[in-house]
Amino acid sequence: MDTPNLTPLIPQKDKQVRGWLSFFLFVVGLGAALTVVVSIADFSLDSYDTGMGSFFTCFVAFIDIVYTLSIGGLALYTILAFLHKRPNAVFLGKGYLVVIFLSNVLLLLGGDYEDYGLGSFPQIMKALIWGIIWFTYLCLSRQVSDLFPKEERKILKRDKYIVGSLVLTPVILWGVLMLAYLGSVSTPMEVSLEYGEYSDGVIAFRVPEGAICERTDTIDDVHHTFVMGDSIWGTIVGVYDTNTSEEYFKECVDLWRDTDLDGYDFSVLNTHTEVVNGNIMRIQSVKYDTRPSLIWQFSTLFNPETGKACIISLYSTAEDFENTMNTLIASVHFK
Repeated sequence: MDTPNLTPLIPQKDKQVRGWLSFFLFVVGLGAALTVVVSIADFSLDSYDTGMGSFFTCFVAFIDIVYTLSIGGLALYTILAFLHKRPNAVFLGKGYLVVIFLSNVLLLLGGDYEDYGLGSFPQIMKALIWGIIWFTYLCLSRQVSDLFPKEERKILKRDKYIVGSLVLTPVILWGVLMLAYLGSVSTPMEVSLEYGEYSDGVIAFRVPEGAICERTDTIDDVHHTFVMGDSIWGTIVGVYDTNTSEEYFKECVDLWRDTDLDGYDFSVLNTHTEVVNGNIMRIQSVKYDTRPSLIWQFSTLFNPETGKACIISLYSTAEDFENTMNTLIASVHFK
């Protein structure tokens, strides 16, 4: 069992941690505290959904929580080691910086940045730069050398395990997530379309009789728009998505709503969820107090087997047009 002497370095027992070294410990403590608090405050199981099932989603979320708390624990362990001038302090300080640096590099490679806050691109770059600066400081600082002479420094076996696990965990997890992503990379849908059917490469569907349908190709997606006379018009698009939560549906509704109608009073006619042909469907109907009255129906249809989804946004000035949405939903197929 690894039980080396961890008493303070005798020749430097009267010297205190101060100056830039004390500021470094303050930065370590504050950074770790913010990381833990922000992670807990922003926690959402939906953000871990990779399309590989609820068990894997919960597993990834659990690993991330444990990892975040472990970073907080390592930060506290490092601060105490420096304050008590333990011979393993410098190794812990450098190990902590390596762990944080690697975490930010993986965030950078992932490319899924937040608009602001700790996960934004500017903050990640600042963290990387400061990590290099502080690591250089620990290597070259005279104060660090005086308080912790190289010949008296020690690395405990448990410290190697702690730092090593915190280095390997995000790398392994990132690799698994990358494999999951590569396994779900979209491929064009190959299907023989029947008369009246349309496809955007993700889904295939049939428009109601009498509708005029037009395909639009953009840089971001391929979607179809259709009109039926002067009273019904809409958009249908296929995407790769597996998030069937109510919270996510509300986000989609807000994203797809017509901002030109924000000045009108409205009422939500109904919102419900059901299973259609083995697919999970969410739908919401909203009535706007325009002249004439305008009804907006928004629906998402998820196919768990393929990881695909269909989004339908339908507007009508006619009161009785539910059959139009029902016909569209019933005609959608994902393979």
